[in-house]
Amino acid sequence: MKQVLAILLLLYSAQSFSKDCDHDAKTFRCVKYVRNYDADTITFDIPNVHPLIGKHISVRVRHVDTPEIKGKLPCEKEAARTAKRLIENLLKNAKRIDLENADKDKYFRILADVIVDGKPIKDILLKNNLAYAYEGKTKQKMNWCNRIPANQ
Repeated sequence: MKQVLAILLLLYSAQSFSKDCDHDAKTFRCVKYVRNYDADTITFDIPNVHPLIGKHISVRVRHVDTPEIKGKLPCEKEAARTAKRLIENLLKNAKRIDLENADKDKYFRILADVIVDGKPIKDILLKNNLAYAYEGKTKQKMNWCNRIPANQ
């Protein structure tokens, strides 16, 4: 991943890019939201990076796992849709999005802390019981029927 990040930095263009949004080896600043598959897999455009590398890039949110859109139980699917909508609304209305501590995950996606207007989205998901702490090992079996708040 260090080589990929180095390439991204080499391809970086300073044209009309705020100094406040400069990328570095572990952080992509001022990224643009494209869409999210679920609450922990999000597609972004990374400005001032070659489109081959920076356009429509899948990013996995670091430190959490969320319910699966294609889960087996109706409760899991509903929790997944709720989490997806929460993140979609948050990102659509964000003034600024940064990807911090960028690395690669086991599927070669970017793995990063997604920071929206200064707040990590993992904290928002955990606070709303729409995620659990996850560090990339074997997933725990989760009963999302017991986790999702009834009023969401």
